[in-house]
Amino acid sequence: MLMDDRDKASTEESLDAWVTRVGSKLGFRITYMENGHVLADSNVPAAEVPDMEDHSTRPEVIEALDSGVGFSQRHSATLDKDLIYAAKKLPGGVLRLAVPMADVEARRAAMLSILWWSMPLAVLAALLIGLLLSRSLTRSISAFSAAARAIGEGRYGDRLRVYPGSEFKQLAEAVNRMASDIQTNIQKLQDEQGQRAALFDSLSEGVLIVDGSGKIRDWNPAFANMVPGETLRQGRTLLEVIMEPRLQNLVDEMSADPEYSGTRLLSFHYAERDLDVIVEPFRDNGGGRNTVIVLRDTTEVRRLESIRSDFVANVSHELRTPLTNIRGYAETLMDMEGLPENCGKFLAVILKNIGQMTLIVSDLLQLTRLEHDDGEVESTPIRVSPVLDEAFTTLEYAARDKELRIERDIAPEAELVLADRQGLETVFRNLLDNAIRYSPKGQAVQIRGMREGDTCVFEVRDFGPGIPRGHEKRIFERFYRAPEVGNAQRGGSGLGLALCQHSLRAHGGGIELVTPDDGPGALFRFTLRAADGEAAESGAKETSA
Repeated sequence: MLMDDRDKASTEESLDAWVTRVGSKLGFRITYMENGHVLADSNVPAAEVPDMEDHSTRPEVIEALDSGVGFSQRHSATLDKDLIYAAKKLPGGVLRLAVPMADVEARRAAMLSILWWSMPLAVLAALLIGLLLSRSLTRSISAFSAAARAIGEGRYGDRLRVYPGSEFKQLAEAVNRMASDIQTNIQKLQDEQGQRAALFDSLSEGVLIVDGSGKIRDWNPAFANMVPGETLRQGRTLLEVIMEPRLQNLVDEMSADPEYSGTRLLSFHYAERDLDVIVEPFRDNGGGRNTVIVLRDTTEVRRLESIRSDFVANVSHELRTPLTNIRGYAETLMDMEGLPENCGKFLAVILKNIGQMTLIVSDLLQLTRLEHDDGEVESTPIRVSPVLDEAFTTLEYAARDKELRIERDIAPEAELVLADRQGLETVFRNLLDNAIRYSPKGQAVQIRGMREGDTCVFEVRDFGPGIPRGHEKRIFERFYRAPEVGNAQRGGSGLGLALCQHSLRAHGGGIELVTPDDGPGALFRFTLRAADGEAAESGAKETSA
């Protein structure tokens, strides 16, 4: 500002008047000089300014010329006062301000006086404000502590009172929301726990939970009813409750392997009960490894199954005699002469149906025998091809009627198997019967045999409509027949695949339905144990003979 106004002062008189006017307003002594020569001084009359001594030796002026700004404190001979000087170098010269030390001391004394009087008041005011704030904070903190204790004690319905404008308003609202959310989640968990407990207690299957150390943790009422006496207690081992070493070994095996997963099945007789057991490992919320054991009492089911099986066996056995008599009389009538023209036709129909009924009765008796003998059959070395030829003999007319090609590819190393001849013939006959029945006219039925290690694998494939989706697991049930598909010929008793499954299990093998990758149709794959060595070869020859 002074530099801007300096340009306006074109003469020394006008400059001196301007400096005098500004200095009186500010209460400062203002001096302007060029090369040490004073041109204007607010406290010296304009007429005396030219007589003022050279100021270029003044400390503040020397410092300002060197560094741009200079300061000093000394006695002024001109004013006969102690002054504080501040000088600043300007483009045209040096501008200096001077303030009497007395004025500075007076202002400092006034400020100290005001400070000394205001400090106690400020301290008192601060104490009062701090007391009020601390009481407010204490009440708020106490309320938060009480709310936290209430949540910890399970009183999730307690809430903090929120005051408008309070510094803790947002925090109080957040605590209230948290308490509300916890209350809602706890209620949901309690409801779910109640539902699970009700479901757990209402299960007809017995459920037992064993921890990673093999100690019993929990069980449901159905399991308690399956265990005799007072042996069922928490902390006991499984073997102390159920004296079944196989079950204990299975649980120990699962517990010993931290990476074990999957379900294991077991069946045994215990305490006059037939039990089917499902064992599966799981981890609780804390990551601990546990095992759940589900026991299903199948005593009544197996008793009814035995009754049904006995009934079927008795009925089948009783049917054989009248069917044999009917066949005998029909064949006798067929040999008689002089019968009416249509009698031969009717007798042929009778004999055909008698043959089908006899075959069903034979399958029922064979199936019942396999069940009652616990699936044990006497296996001997058997050559496959002759048995396959014999099985196909009864189906040759049906295959020729539909113009079907029978494509056989039995590897030489798969020719000898350990089996019962009648059982193996039954398997081939039923699988070929299904394939011929469901094959379209003019197609092929493929029969393949191959060796895989100690096992011979056989496949019977047709190119018909296949098994409808959703029926794959039921086709091996007795008397079950899949829905009619396309133009497939319906027929059969629904016993063929069930008989195949039981017979192959009795031989130590198995059967499964495989979905072909290269087109339509059904592919049944079954396995049998291979028979090796010269003894097997000689045994197979004797059996064929």
